[in-house]
This record gives sequence, structure tokens and C-alpha cells, in this order.
Amino acid sequence: MDKVKYLKQGELAIVSGEMKVFTILGSCVAVVLWDEGTKIGGANHFLLPLWNKRGAPDVRYGDIAIPELHDKVIMAGAVKRRLVAKIYGGGNMLNLNQSVFNVGQRNIDMAKQKLSELNVPIIEEITGGMFGRKILFNVFDGSVKVDVIQSIKF
Repeated sequence: MDKVKYLKQGELAIVSGEMKVFTILGSCVAVVLWDEGTKIGGANHFLLPLWNKRGAPDVRYGDIAIPELHDKVIMAGAVKRRLVAKIYGGGNMLNLNQSVFNVGQRNIDMAKQKLSELNVPIIEEITGGMFGRKILFNVFDGSVKVDVIQSIKF
């Protein structure tokens, strides 16, 4: 029987074995890291691209969440040179002015920047658009099932 960890906003999870990770994304972004050799991986779900420097660093922010996920996956036994990344989310759910409010695109850009700095190749990206997504990460084979959630009309 499959075990599924529901990943809430501002969380990350490290998984192995038969564990799967499920989350729902709008403008938030999830980064999935996976090592095929050890079958160890993890995912995060961050809300905003940059930590505001108030309080303690928090995985609600991409610039904190991505390096933390990377480090914890390696501490769990994943091999850095085999790590690959997948990025999901970053939708413009409210159809607001792109240049001012597009948190989704800024989250996507942060994910790409941090993964580049960590030298982790991105092998799949399903991001942007005017809708949300539900994702289910299967750490056993590295697959991620993605379902679209249509935007909310006001």
C-alpha cells in the first residue's frame, strides 16, 4: 500500500521507499529533487521567492527552501552528482498585472537560479500559465503525475 505525504505550503519532505509526495500549487512552486541510484528524493512547496530577512530563515521562501531541500536530500543519502530536478507551479491564478504582481513567475525564476547555483540539472519543468496544478511525486521511479486545476473566475 502506498504511503502519501501531503505537502502543505511552506513545507518540504525527504522521502524514500514506497513514499509519495502530494501537493497542490497555484502561484507557489514545488521543486522535486531525485537520485535514481539511491531512490531518495524530496520536494518543497514555497510561496514567495525571497526571504524578507525578518525572523528566522523559513522554507516558505524559495531562496531558503531550495538549498535546504538540496542539503537534506544529500544528508539522507542521495548522491549529489546524480541529483536531478523537476519544477512545477508558478501559475498566474488571479490574472493580475504581470509586471507588478506575478509572484508565480518570480518563484519560477528563483527555482531556476538556485538550481543553477547548486549545479542540479532541471530535467522537467511544467510551470506558468493561468492555472494551478496537483502533483504526485513517486520517489521509487522519479515520476511526477501532474493534473491541471483551472483558474478561479471572479
